[in-house]
Amino acid sequence: MTNNLNSRSFDLVVSGGDVATIEGVRTADIGVRDGRIVVIAEHIDASSAHQVVSASGCLVLPGAIDAHTHFGNQVGDHGTADDYESGTLAAAFGGITTVINYCIQQPGEALTAAIERDRRAAEPGAMVDFGLHVIVTDPSPPSFTDDMRAAAEAGCPSVKIFTAVDDFMLSDAAILRVLRAARSTGVVVNLHAEDGALVHDLTRELIAQGKTGIAFLPHSRPPLAEAIAVKKVAAYATTLGVPLYIVHVSSRAALQAIAEARAAGAEVYAETRPAYLFLDDGIYSADEERGRFAACWPPLRDTEDQGALWDGLRSGLIQTYATDHTSWMAVEKLDPELTFAGVPGGFANVETSIGMLYNEGVRLGRIPIERFVAVTASNPAKVFGLWPRKGTIAIGSDADLVLLDPEAEVVISADSMHSRSDVEPYAGYRAVGWPVSTIARGEIVVDRGRLLGRSGRGHFLVRQSADSPRRTTIGQ
Repeated sequence: MTNNLNSRSFDLVVSGGDVATIEGVRTADIGVRDGRIVVIAEHIDASSAHQVVSASGCLVLPGAIDAHTHFGNQVGDHGTADDYESGTLAAAFGGITTVINYCIQQPGEALTAAIERDRRAAEPGAMVDFGLHVIVTDPSPPSFTDDMRAAAEAGCPSVKIFTAVDDFMLSDAAILRVLRAARSTGVVVNLHAEDGALVHDLTRELIAQGKTGIAFLPHSRPPLAEAIAVKKVAAYATTLGVPLYIVHVSSRAALQAIAEARAAGAEVYAETRPAYLFLDDGIYSADEERGRFAACWPPLRDTEDQGALWDGLRSGLIQTYATDHTSWMAVEKLDPELTFAGVPGGFANVETSIGMLYNEGVRLGRIPIERFVAVTASNPAKVFGLWPRKGTIAIGSDADLVLLDPEAEVVISADSMHSRSDVEPYAGYRAVGWPVSTIARGEIVVDRGRLLGRSGRGHFLVRQSADSPRRTTIGQ
């Protein structure tokens, strides 16, 4: 591809940036045609290019893939503040060019029907490309395995199960049914790992004692509850030979359980989220309002757990980094009628996650840039059937690119974010190094704070059932 570079004009040339992949960093120009990368060279004559973007002084990164978002979800009596339009808008401003959102199976509903419902909801507004996982709430129909196979063939080869959280928690028998269906269909099973029985028991005891404030949230959902669930479901998955993906790993105990499961032969992947890297449980006892804003499940942990997560990111024990973006309004978080158990869990993070990880991870020397690219882009693409179309900067890949200025200084505030939520636990956080331009399939969507993309430009992604074990390709 280096010969006759200008035989046809480029739609876009990104020039003079430091291009970062999992292999390393090199200064190069990138030529884009029809939404794909067609040339990567030391220099491209861009005189006939339709558009030229100077990346001088910037890192050029593969567009981030957030494999864990909750846009347009209903949890109990609460609906998330962000739908697909506002959520993907915020994602684009944050350097995320692909999301894999969770849709929720209603009781008795086919998985394919849940997929189609969310796809219809997403397509008019999505500003970046999107895929879907299905949260399984009812695996009881006799046709469930056939339904899961149809969902995988429709481009959604991943489902999620819960071992806690009312409305979503499955029995052990139901979990085994899901795992057996996944084994037959090549589907990855995502796991929200908390032991529901222990969480319910501790919650009842605390509330009976009058301990209802947000300071008691960590006591109701301790690291032990997370580790118990990981150990149990990993043992099931190992027995049945099913790949398991543990979402939002929060604690050292859970990481140890994952390491033990892998040593026993399990194919287990670990994801962590920004909340656990940048906040700790001290926020719950320091301030009721800020603590409620930072309520999430599992809850924030102590600084020792936080250190273990950074170690896991650096070593490869943790493969992916995703937000679990679940946004609410302040009036919902601060409802005085709610105990710690009723405060909606989660908050907005797609706009801030990539810049914060660069600042705290790469700039401060916790992880190298290659590892940053792996956990934000390459590994989620590999685990969830998007590689090499997504997750890398290579000839033939989608031109999903993010320009990150290592010198850009940002102070986070609720007013400056694009989420519809007015909740911002990171308010006042200062970062150096931030995404400044986002290019998705060769189209400049965000440039230096200006929105250039349009609602509905995002495509639904038909993901492939990746060959197992995926971990042999992601350097676990």
